[in-house]
Amino acid sequence: MATKVEENSGGPQRAPAMRGEPSEEQRQPHLPWWKNAALPAAALLIYAVLPTKNYYWDGISFALRIEHAGNPNSRFFWPNLIHPNHLFYNLLGYAVWRVIAAIGFHPRALYVLQGINIVAGAACVWVLQRTLLRLTGSAYLSAALSAIFAFSALFWKYTTDADAYIGSVFFLVVAFAILSSDRRLRPIPVALAHCAAMMLHQLALLFFPAAALGLFLKGGWRAVWRYVALAAAITLPAYYAGYRLQEGAIRSRTFLQWITNHTPDSSFTFNLLRDLAISASSYVRLFFGGTGHALHYFGPVMMLALILFAIVLTILLVRLVRYRNELHLQTDRSQRDAHFWLPPVSAVWLGSYLVFLFFWLPQNTFYKLFCLPAIVFLAAYFLRRYAGPQRNRLALFAAVMALANFALYIYPYSRPDYNQSLRFAVRMRPLWSDRTVVYYRVFTVDNWFICYFNPETTWKAMNENAGGTALTEAAAQDATRGYDVWVDTTAAELLAENGPTNHLGNAQEDDYAKHRIRFLHWIK
Repeated sequence: MATKVEENSGGPQRAPAMRGEPSEEQRQPHLPWWKNAALPAAALLIYAVLPTKNYYWDGISFALRIEHAGNPNSRFFWPNLIHPNHLFYNLLGYAVWRVIAAIGFHPRALYVLQGINIVAGAACVWVLQRTLLRLTGSAYLSAALSAIFAFSALFWKYTTDADAYIGSVFFLVVAFAILSSDRRLRPIPVALAHCAAMMLHQLALLFFPAAALGLFLKGGWRAVWRYVALAAAITLPAYYAGYRLQEGAIRSRTFLQWITNHTPDSSFTFNLLRDLAISASSYVRLFFGGTGHALHYFGPVMMLALILFAIVLTILLVRLVRYRNELHLQTDRSQRDAHFWLPPVSAVWLGSYLVFLFFWLPQNTFYKLFCLPAIVFLAAYFLRRYAGPQRNRLALFAAVMALANFALYIYPYSRPDYNQSLRFAVRMRPLWSDRTVVYYRVFTVDNWFICYFNPETTWKAMNENAGGTALTEAAAQDATRGYDVWVDTTAAELLAENGPTNHLGNAQEDDYAKHRIRFLHWIK
């Protein structure tokens, strides 16, 4: 029987299979389930064993908001879980955190967010590999490219961190997998997956041109309009509900101002030569990361051992991939034609982010995670179509890249002493207790870390307009009540601007790479 496909209203149609000819799905390789799951399972284990300690500062902010969401007196009361850049990410983390607590476990929210990312990252590798296997017909090619994706520097690092990027990228890969399915055209599931990605991070919006083009090429305008209508019907009300919940009755900003919210230091830049240099280097760093402190953690002997291990692993991979032809399909013209949409859709996916991120914060390499799958899918198409039968170099590249990232990037970042703010927070634990009050003028990123990893302490903000006198009076009152009072650097600067600082005693400080963390003890 001929394969039935949806009618379209203008746009290319997929040709039905001839009578007696195997369908596209029947021509695909079918691997045992354990082989399909081997690479994602290995990635999951590696991610879980090496969670980063060089936490992304937004992740600490997310964890603080989640743990203080139920306190109406906190600056992190639950409406602040909602943010236009990552609308429901904190709400998702809060829900998972509360469910785990209801079961009887009480982990910190930061570790719950890391766990969510680790699972999402491994699931992303699984979906990506399955999609590549279907598109290329090559178990070797799909496994090698999936390994490059899984152990690329930025994906590996942020999968083991607390951030909104990995979950969003996962849903983009799911949307592309649905779009590339040969069973039937499904614009509604594509729209649902894309909406889920946008609920986790706003930058997922730039996947829209690729999704629209893919649906048009495979199903015409009717499929595109169904996708657009459903995506708009979900996304716009969701963002407006978030706006009303966060702004409340005040609504100091319009909906458009709120939805385009960004930090004061975020803006477009139009220095073409500078942007070109930064963008080019950032795409290299997307795959290869490193820190100059790697030798501090390994030493020369350990580095030599890693190099020898890389050589041995490379030899093993070369021998293993000789069996790839057993799992490699013969590709006929009809199968190549069935995937005619792959290069333009992947190119539009990559191009949308390439252009936008060229002008918008090109130095933020982690934003390039949103187009990393597009790079992989484009590479799969060109390697499948134009590369010769000898592709051992791809496995060697994956092995070398993974080992280099482990030695020079992932392992150093997994050590607690690498993170200066975390190191200082741990150092203050013996000195602080639940009777400790810390005053600050500006709640800096360092304070986020130090506060989060000393949860028993109380932090009080000082009104900068009130001056040092108000700080002196408030601190003196707390000291009289028996509290152990400390002031951070910003509060100490406020006191210095307004008179003598004879109440400030011993200082605890950490000077590292021209960055100073300093807290001073209050003397009664």
